[in-house]
Amino acid sequence: MTLSPTRIITLTLLALALSACQSRPTATGTFEHPNQIDRWAMSGKLGYRTANDGGSASFDWTQKPNRGQIRFSGPLGFGSADLRWDSGRAELITAKEQYQARSPGELAWHLTGFWLPVSALQYWARGLPWPGARGEADYDESGHLQTLQQLGWSLEFDRYQPVAGVTLPYRIKARQNGNRFTLLIKDWQPGAEK
Repeated sequence: MTLSPTRIITLTLLALALSACQSRPTATGTFEHPNQIDRWAMSGKLGYRTANDGGSASFDWTQKPNRGQIRFSGPLGFGSADLRWDSGRAELITAKEQYQARSPGELAWHLTGFWLPVSALQYWARGLPWPGARGEADYDESGHLQTLQQLGWSLEFDRYQPVAGVTLPYRIKARQNGNRFTLLIKDWQPGAEK
């Protein structure tokens, strides 16, 4: 069957009109602002120091809305550990023991010896203040968070990297009393489904 030029133009216009009625999906992994990122995969290194102890570990962090998992490996005294959480419960699994609590921050104490605010870290890792508590923030001329005082922590965001249409922290240094930690993010995959 041969189509006339008029019929081809009509079919083309009809196809364009139908495609305009459909909603366009957002490109996976492309964002306009870090607060749009609600799932990710990232890996890097966590170093910490307390008055009595210190150490470091590599980590792989997978985050989805309302649940997450951080797999630690390295010299934390456990060899490796999995910290998992969802709404209202969390568990830490090591080669030696298994712990349960209501929040991942409570369990992170078993790894580092201090309360690591994992719920806030989900925001800090994206260069955002945690909305669950008041904080004092300073931004650079590009709107990137440079320093933050929140939950008793003093944080410095001194390195950023462009990823998936936004600029995200690469290194975060934090201090609270005699406790310190540095989060070094080596691979950021916003929107990743792992």
